[in-house]
Amino acid sequence: MRKACFTLIEVVVALAILGLSITGLLTLLTTSQRRMAKSYEKWERMHMLAQGAEYFMLRGEDPGGIPEEFFPYQGYRIVASYEDMEEEQIPDDYNNLVGQLPLKCLVIRLERERDGELLDELKIDRISYESAIGDEEE
Repeated sequence: MRKACFTLIEVVVALAILGLSITGLLTLLTTSQRRMAKSYEKWERMHMLAQGAEYFMLRGEDPGGIPEEFFPYQGYRIVASYEDMEEEQIPDDYNNLVGQLPLKCLVIRLERERDGELLDELKIDRISYESAIGDEEE
């Protein structure tokens, strides 16, 4: 009576299938790790920008710098500035309203301190109360 054994070809085919499936699995794991790292980096940048935006939205139109207790990230810096908005940038519903306060664009930039590279930028349209107060005083 002969025992049921696997032939050499069956073993080779089974090992080939196993090798292909392991290769596919490792490729999938590597790709997902890269995506997770990239997503975390993007989230971290947006978190830093959000902290900077929160600070500068509470400040006046002369933003200055951000103290370390509000932005504790080493190797990065937040730069904020205001830009006047062009007539084309303002929505039609907002244009030419009587007594409407002017809009300014708060631009917040996240830069790497080491080389000054711009990593991300956030633009926030904001009502300029200080311009309105200056116009009333004149």
